[in-house]
Amino acid sequence: MTLIALTVLATAMYAYPWLRLGMDFEIDLNEGWNGYEQMLAMTGASIYSGAGPLYFNNYPPLSFYLVGALGLALGDPVLAGRLLSVLATGAIAVCCGVVARAGGGGRRESWLAFATALGLFSAFATDYVGVNDPQILAQAFLCAGFALYVRRPDSPARLAWVAVLFGLGLLIKHNVLALPLAVTLHILWRGPSAARWVYLGVGLALAGLATFVIYLLFGDEFFHQLLASRVYDVTRGFLLVMEMLSRLQAPLAVAGLYLIVAGRGRVDALVAAYLVIGLLIGIGFSGGAGIDINVFFDVMIALAMGTGLAAAWVGRQTGLPASAPAILALAANAGIILFSPQALGRLAVDALGEMEERQRLFREDVAYLRSIPGPAICESHLLCLRAGKPMLMDPFGVLQATLTGRLPPDRFTGMLQRREIAVLQISSTREHPADEAPGMQVMPQRFVNFSDAVFDELDRSYRVGRVGLSGRFHLPRPD
Repeated sequence: MTLIALTVLATAMYAYPWLRLGMDFEIDLNEGWNGYEQMLAMTGASIYSGAGPLYFNNYPPLSFYLVGALGLALGDPVLAGRLLSVLATGAIAVCCGVVARAGGGGRRESWLAFATALGLFSAFATDYVGVNDPQILAQAFLCAGFALYVRRPDSPARLAWVAVLFGLGLLIKHNVLALPLAVTLHILWRGPSAARWVYLGVGLALAGLATFVIYLLFGDEFFHQLLASRVYDVTRGFLLVMEMLSRLQAPLAVAGLYLIVAGRGRVDALVAAYLVIGLLIGIGFSGGAGIDINVFFDVMIALAMGTGLAAAWVGRQTGLPASAPAILALAANAGIILFSPQALGRLAVDALGEMEERQRLFREDVAYLRSIPGPAICESHLLCLRAGKPMLMDPFGVLQATLTGRLPPDRFTGMLQRREIAVLQISSTREHPADEAPGMQVMPQRFVNFSDAVFDELDRSYRVGRVGLSGRFHLPRPD
């Protein structure tokens, strides 16, 4: 009954991204940015330089073509990206179940790993599940490769497919490195000679081929944008790490403790290595500008796998009460259970009309933006995309390029001073309010897309013409 209840709970929360799949409003700021790049890819133009000097792309190319092609079939790349994301989430959960089974678990332990993965993502990652963003799609390819590996790590033919799946995942998102690192280290350390050479040979051949094709298509611009620097904030990173560790403390206490203290099998060791590498990468990346909870997705996946493995170990122990596996399952899912009233409450409110209202308000903002002739800049890229405005500027990318010296400080503020932008939509606020005392300790914002200098220039040269669901619409002041 415990397993059934956890599965029902996870499935109920997983219904939320399906419910909002076709709604015409922005779920995350990345949706419209990806939509522009996916549409650009389908035109045959370069996705790294075709949008102009103020639009930056530091992602690998594969997702833009996969989602763009499906978008042509569905009539909307944003819908295509959302659909692939929500399906990929289910695929990740299935792979977690396969890994638990390969590590000695039975159907129940496999089912528990599946339900835990689905619950973790549906409860804590709703800004990514069913969102037009490539992260979860990349993770699905990597998890599929890992599931293949743990079942037959000595099969050269299977390892060739593992290398292919890992390569596809990294061509979708380049910083999802935990699983490829864990598997590669294990193959180098314990892998049979024939399988090792097949895996390394196929992997290196794919890397070389991908590099050649990418350079042929995009030239140096791909490498310049992929490796472009960002600012790093230790305080912001510390807060993100503490947030994620608090959300994941229950599975960390159960699965993490098992993997470190009691795990002895081959699959146990692999998942433990995956968890440790994922934690190190997540903690290391957390302070980077624009980083969100997605850097801890590998940790969530490893913990779901570890929960299934821990349950299998408990089931093999003698002298424990018959309720021990159920207690472990509830303990590992305690955070999900405690968060579920908020998640299910939001689902109910949205299903009863809130989503339709947000869609109506978003479409009003689109109509207003479309009615204003001339160039537009949107913090909400989807707003500009739906209004038919061309790709003009990526605010986050321009800010990072300015802060790291790749663009002059007045590149954007000069455009505002000259009133070259017909309308600018902003939902965020100043990083440092004008009345903030110098040196005051304040909570840093998670995301910053516009510098305070931009807000200063807006106060001088622009006025607020509208306040809507998408934020404030600034129009040039008359001379």
